[in-house]
Amino acid sequence: MTDGPFLLLVREDGESVPHPFFQSTVTIGRSQDCDVTLHDRKVSRKHCRLERSESGFILIDEGAQNPAKVDGDPVDRCDLGIGDHFFVGDCEIEILLPSEETPGLDETQLAEGGQSTKDLAAFVAIARALNDERDLSRLLTSIVDAAIQLTGAERGFLILGQGEASTVEVARNFAREEVGSPEFKISRTIAERVRETGVPELTTNAQDDDRFSSLASVTDLKLRSILCIPLRIRGVVEGVLYIDNRLQNQVFKEREKALLTSLADHAGLAIHNARTMHELRGKQVDLETALSRVAQLNSALKGQVQEQQVELADMRDQLSRASHGGRFRYDYSSIVGDSRRMNELFAVLDKYIEAEEPVLILGESGTGKELVARAVHRLGTRSKGPFISENCAALPEALLESELFGYVKGAFTGAASSRKGLLVAASGGVLFLDEIGDMHPGLQTKLLRVLQEGEVRPLGGQNTIKVDVRLVTATNRNLEEMVQEGDFREDLYYRLNVLRVQVPPLRERREDIPILVERFLTDAAKDSGQPRVRVSPDAMRALSAYRWRGNVRELQNEILRAAILSDGVILESHLSETVRNPEEDLDYSGSSLVPAERGTTLPELVRDLEIREITKALRQSTGNKSRAAEMLGVSRFALQRKLDKYSLQDEPEEPEVQEAGEN
Repeated sequence: MTDGPFLLLVREDGESVPHPFFQSTVTIGRSQDCDVTLHDRKVSRKHCRLERSESGFILIDEGAQNPAKVDGDPVDRCDLGIGDHFFVGDCEIEILLPSEETPGLDETQLAEGGQSTKDLAAFVAIARALNDERDLSRLLTSIVDAAIQLTGAERGFLILGQGEASTVEVARNFAREEVGSPEFKISRTIAERVRETGVPELTTNAQDDDRFSSLASVTDLKLRSILCIPLRIRGVVEGVLYIDNRLQNQVFKEREKALLTSLADHAGLAIHNARTMHELRGKQVDLETALSRVAQLNSALKGQVQEQQVELADMRDQLSRASHGGRFRYDYSSIVGDSRRMNELFAVLDKYIEAEEPVLILGESGTGKELVARAVHRLGTRSKGPFISENCAALPEALLESELFGYVKGAFTGAASSRKGLLVAASGGVLFLDEIGDMHPGLQTKLLRVLQEGEVRPLGGQNTIKVDVRLVTATNRNLEEMVQEGDFREDLYYRLNVLRVQVPPLRERREDIPILVERFLTDAAKDSGQPRVRVSPDAMRALSAYRWRGNVRELQNEILRAAILSDGVILESHLSETVRNPEEDLDYSGSSLVPAERGTTLPELVRDLEIREITKALRQSTGNKSRAAEMLGVSRFALQRKLDKYSLQDEPEEPEVQEAGEN
């Protein structure tokens, strides 16, 4: 099957829609640019294509994730014929020939009643194809190709406009190739006469036709058979459809004239529809742009409304810092927090700062153990001495040993010169060893000797060096269990565990989350020189409800990422999926472990549950506290006390719409 019309009958969502075609290749996919557009989400944008072949058709995959199927099997390339069908996603497509039922004269507007059923069926298929095309450029090309096919013309031209302003929009030949320099290949006089009079012109041989033989274009171009039809769009002649054959006489007769007249009428309607669709798309783009602008303005307005909340948060942060000065001996403003757990931590540090004994800082990863170590140095008597930090888990045993104790020239391969270790470099100050629980047992023994004797022997050296250093260590591991299991020296543990500090996880001090968020955003604004980003109430509720297994470090990364994605105000949609939709916590789902075995307490579990359920109720009630309180089974006053207790910010409440009939 190399030419002629055919139909693709598409069955989608219980409906069957025919799509008539003439071209040799039909593209199928979810994109609007495809010849057959499907709405199934399983269909790729460009899923497959159907090409004519000598025997029928060839179905070719376009790299779809789930290729088209024939008889239930996915295919990359498959020969098909009339009556065969295939599946693209959940859509079934069948290949058919156009119906051979003869349409009525009122449908086709054909002048001759004795035309063949084949011509009529072809014309109806063409008309349907034109009505389905919404791209104006492709539509005009399809009109000219259809005119050539229906009439057997050698060339076809579609001209729009009038006089000198008229342009040849499409120029094609019977091989569906573009005709070069089309304005010099036609009789402009004939085209303009038809446009002005609105009357078709037909000549079987322009060379012998007294009406046209004297025209220079007819003589120079040796034009013979010409048929020119006015193109009416909403009753106004806006152009002409012009076809010719330069080689043969009497190619066009009344039959072709009637066919082309009906085609022009259908084409005028299709062009009007395509123009309307183009205008609607333009208006849609303008509307979307306007809506986007309105959304930006609303966001800016919302940000201005929230400015007071930001200022209040700043004041709260400043008051928190000021209150530290009144409640505690030292200034802990470098450590953000005003919760009960953090105040307990500051009270302990007040007693440890001036001491000289080792400090052991315990806490989960990301809680800020190094900040505590730096506070011990900055506020203590050794503040003028150095503060040196090393992570015991970051270096292999041999390298960590040389870093801590130093080495002399020639101690090992590559030791081209002597180097003092960190214990010596930190003398007079503080040495902070993070992740002390990951230190190798051999190094534990040597570190214990340093603590006992107060002197260091570099690798490969014979002499010892006196050191005066305050040791601060930290770990997220359970050293007591490691001692019991033989993974950590008991005597070293007791040497380190003189002054013990427990840094609480973020989930146990949720009241500090708003203060931490504001501190991160303020610091980011100072670093970038940009205005400070704000946080919407719904985003702050989500941040306060999340458990933060990565603690303060995870919160900081989340805030910095959301600030980059935002347009000045962090919305809940800017937060990561894990924060917006956290998985249900096993603490509330019947776990057999008691709170202490889960690393928490009963009050903390109750607080987490209350925050989570309050946040959920506020989301479902779109911020209406009266409805949220009703959903929670508490009074509105009780809910407000919980909001204040957990520092859960809330949006301005929407006015409740009074139902009809209520007083």
